[in-house]
Amino acid sequence: MNSSPIITFTSDFGTREYYVGAVKGVILSGCPEAKIVDISHSVQSHDVLEGAFTVACAYQYFPPRTIHLVVVDPGVGSSRRVLIADATEQRFVAPDNGVLSLILESGEISRVISVEADHYYRQPVSPTFHARDVFAPIVAQVARGIDPTRLGPEIKDFVFLNLPPVKQGNGVLEGIVLHVDKFGNLITSIGPEDLKKAAGSEAGPAGLTIDGHEIQRQVRFFGEGEGEELFYLVGSTGRYEVAANRKAAAQILNARRGMKVTLRIGAGEAGQR
Repeated sequence: MNSSPIITFTSDFGTREYYVGAVKGVILSGCPEAKIVDISHSVQSHDVLEGAFTVACAYQYFPPRTIHLVVVDPGVGSSRRVLIADATEQRFVAPDNGVLSLILESGEISRVISVEADHYYRQPVSPTFHARDVFAPIVAQVARGIDPTRLGPEIKDFVFLNLPPVKQGNGVLEGIVLHVDKFGNLITSIGPEDLKKAAGSEAGPAGLTIDGHEIQRQVRFFGEGEGEELFYLVGSTGRYEVAANRKAAAQILNARRGMKVTLRIGAGEAGQR
């Protein structure tokens, strides 16, 4: 057990209600030495994909042996399973509803356990608040150093979100708007690695199209844009984003998550000017 284990917490609970505090209280009751770090509690209610995106963008920046609790759980109270997933020097506790899909997709997950040891749960278990009564005590046990194999069997049939893959054809890559952040930036599912795989290391982007709107200018950072000019860049997630300087690209384009994105393949630094 770590002397002061780090536990991150991601949810769709918001900060108005008592929910986040109650979960933290149960964790600290079981593991008083834990340090709990909030990644976000502003995930849209019941939005499993947004939860998956949020934790996938953040977990890799935490120290080895960090435990990540992810609770975006529209199936609370149902027969959906409770998972413990081991990645490279990281561990995740989450419902089996696809909220770990982007991490599983990365190939870093080496083992997934389905928790069956319900004697560790807080009693009585509320069918509407498993984060407090099921997930929090399990996280506390994991932080205290319990072997996850004592909590249940290893499984392979965990739930995966059915995200469309990046496709190649006729000199373009096709993806989707994967996320719209609070600034209105449109984060796509396409990254430079997809471009490299499709056309080699010498290729470059030659423009993006979202829902029929062409964005031709590529920049390095937001401040290079002018006025309400739309542009694209490689953002902090390592994916291409469409943005506007101090404006919401999503509002300008009336765009939303799931819209089709087409990236034209060019040569070298094509599209950047």
